[in-house]
Amino acid sequence: MMATLKRADSELAYFMTDSSTWVAAKNELVNLEVLYRGDPLLINTYHALCQPPGATPNQKMAVRFIDFIVSEQGQALILNYGVDRYGASLYNDAAYAKKYDHSQYWLIAPYF
Repeated sequence: MMATLKRADSELAYFMTDSSTWVAAKNELVNLEVLYRGDPLLINTYHALCQPPGATPNQKMAVRFIDFIVSEQGQALILNYGVDRYGASLYNDAAYAKKYDHSQYWLIAPYF
């Protein structure tokens, strides 16, 4: 992603990228600017899933990790990640992601 973004910058081209790559690279890119952002269908949310109890040897550790990620401390860590280095967060927290619930959308493409 980063290499393609830098090439788009050097060739004065258009490129669609994720926000974290943009935040990490924007100070090096002299010819690019954000033209559009915020389409709810382009929000990339991540989910934490865990096997049922006893399914894997580290299932309890996975539950503890998920509990941490959804905790206030875990969400603050996600929301502030990269701020000190790039001046902006690389990621958004769960509260932001909730605004873009994709369950109401279906993307249908032809099957060939």
